[in-house]
Amino acid sequence: MFTLVFIILSIFILIFIFFKNNPVSDDDMNVLLFKKIRNKSVRSVVTKKRIDYTNHGATYVVYERDSLPTHTGWDEKIQIGDSIIKSKGSLKLVIKNDFKNDTLDYESNLDEVLTTHF
Repeated sequence: MFTLVFIILSIFILIFIFFKNNPVSDDDMNVLLFKKIRNKSVRSVVTKKRIDYTNHGATYVVYERDSLPTHTGWDEKIQIGDSIIKSKGSLKLVIKNDFKNDTLDYESNLDEVLTTHF
């Protein structure tokens, strides 16, 4: 029994040391995020804007049954009821309503790491 506890504890300590010495960089996180966003095709209307306080205050726009993460600077540019269009393979999000037509680019703000949990 003691041997089993020792082995499990050793594994956890080794995993902790590995991740402490090899943290995931912001660039790696952005690569994962951009891959997920590129795989989405969106033609919808924003139904909600959400802030996930359990995930460092990550912001999202919600449409139909899905969502997209947003940069904090986009909060004023995207409103509920706006049409959003994103082509598959692109990192540009087009925002349309009766008064504006904006294009927002995920790659324009690389220093802000967005969540990959959406």
